[in-house]
Formats: sequence, structure tokens, C-alpha cells
Amino acid sequence: MKFRAPILLLTMALPLALFAAEEAPKATPKPSLLKRMMKTVGLAKDPTTTTATGFKGLEIGLAVDPAQVKVGEVKQIKATVTLANHSKKIAQLEFPTTQRIEILVKSKEGKTIEQWSEDQAFSNEPTMVTINPNERLEYAVSVATRDMVADQTYTVEAFFPNFDQLRKSITVAAVGANAPAVTPPGATPAPGAPATPEPKKKHKKL
Repeated sequence: MKFRAPILLLTMALPLALFAAEEAPKATPKPSLLKRMMKTVGLAKDPTTTTATGFKGLEIGLAVDPAQVKVGEVKQIKATVTLANHSKKIAQLEFPTTQRIEILVKSKEGKTIEQWSEDQAFSNEPTMVTINPNERLEYAVSVATRDMVADQTYTVEAFFPNFDQLRKSITVAAVGANAPAVTPPGATPAPGAPATPEPKKKHKKL
């Protein structure tokens, strides 16, 4: 009789111990010495971090001509997209097709009224574009203005497909045919047109 109580307690404790052993989390194996050495020198990838290879040091630029669109007279605007590599390393961009850039014209409400790629033909040929240090790529395209309305402003947005980091936008004004022309800085005014006054230069006091 004296041995029944210890035996009973032992019988009840054994399933609990086995259940606890099954529920215990498995220990994460430590990386091997070789993997730790590779990670130290940057040869092994860390799954907890993501990198955007090729974006660092790249700067996108956008110029639009004309900056003021006379509705009914100007049928297209010229958009020039540049991509400069200001770093000391080679930058590479991989494209799934032969399309390099995309140009969108949006209303002030954010609605896309013109998409440059809709009138273009591209082939499914994956390619790699390499930009050397201090090198600049330039793409010049024309975008239709058929859906622009006078006395409205529009946003011309340029970007490289699959690379959201490489995006630039600029505002364009649409005016009526009788509106006075605006001469961009550095441009030569048309004969008979009033010259745009030059900005005053500020001199520092010594």
C-alpha cells in the first residue's frame, strides 16, 4: 500500500513529460564555419535583408519641351529622360523586354490621359543595360497632346519599368492658342516676341 502513491504520481507525470518534450521548439542549427566566413566577407546572402543592386548612385532626369502647350497648335511634346551614374561602380539594369522607359501624362485629378508605350512596339527579349561610372544614358520620345484642355495643368511622369526607384515627374501647362508664349530659360525668343527678363543676380556682401 505504501508504494501505490509514488507509482500513481509517476504514472501521471510520465505522459506530461513526454508531451512537454514533443511541444518543445526545435533548436535552430548554427550556421557552419564556412557560411559564417562567407557572410563576413559578403559572399553569403542574408535572407532577412533585401538589396536593390544597381540603384545606388543612379539619378533620373526629365525635361519637357515645350513647358507650355498651346492647345490646337502643339500636337506633341518632347520628353527627354536621362539616367546618370554618379557612383564609382558599374550599374546594371535588367529589362524583360526591349522597352526601356515609360512616359505618362496625367490630369490634375491623377487620371492618365496619354501613355507613350501604347503606340510603340516591343519584343520579349530580356536584356541588360550597363551604365559605367560618370556615364549618362539619354532617351528622347514624343508624346501626343490630343486630350489636353486649355487652362489646365498636367503632370508628365517618366520612369523605368520594373524600377520604382527610378521615377521623375514635371508639370506642364496647357493654354489657349492666343496665350502669350513663354520662353524657357536659356532659349532664344522668336523674332518679334518680347524677351524674357533675366533674373537679377544677388551679390554677397564682403
